[in-house]
Amino acid sequence: MRIILISTLLAIGTVSVTPSASAVDPVPTGTIYVVQSVVNDNLGKNVPNDFTLYVKHFGTNVLGSPFMATGGAGTTFVLEAGTYVVSQEIVEGYSGTWSGVGVENGFIDLQPGQVVTITRTLNDNGTAEAVVEEPGTEDGGILPNTATPWFNFLLVGALITTFGAFGYRKFAPNNK
Repeated sequence: MRIILISTLLAIGTVSVTPSASAVDPVPTGTIYVVQSVVNDNLGKNVPNDFTLYVKHFGTNVLGSPFMATGGAGTTFVLEAGTYVVSQEIVEGYSGTWSGVGVENGFIDLQPGQVVTITRTLNDNGTAEAVVEEPGTEDGGILPNTATPWFNFLLVGALITTFGAFGYRKFAPNNK
């Protein structure tokens, strides 16, 4: 609210401030409700208050911005008529959309007396938990995992022992 004041300097050096007849010049306002919605259908764990939102007027945060997002009724801003941008930092693993009457990509042209509800809906990008099927045998059993490092060590050891036995025979003291 703007107040227009008329000042009068008195003879003794004090200042008297008197409101004029048209002292109160109401500023036309509108209301913006900012609501956050989170859809965790792909293993996401975040809730609305895990995110920070901003309401800006010509690049400057309005009073109360930035703020933690809320679901339900949302966060209320009573602002002068004008153009506003509601924004949010990019959150890894989530993609979002803006919705609301008179809202386009987070931009709002707020008119005097207008009430705008803007909803930011975030959806987690992950994929649903994959079901890994083990290969089965003809009778439906599960094949064993036979490729272990111990098998490789045993094979190498057996080869060294075999070649060592042949080499020992060739160079043994009795074979001259």
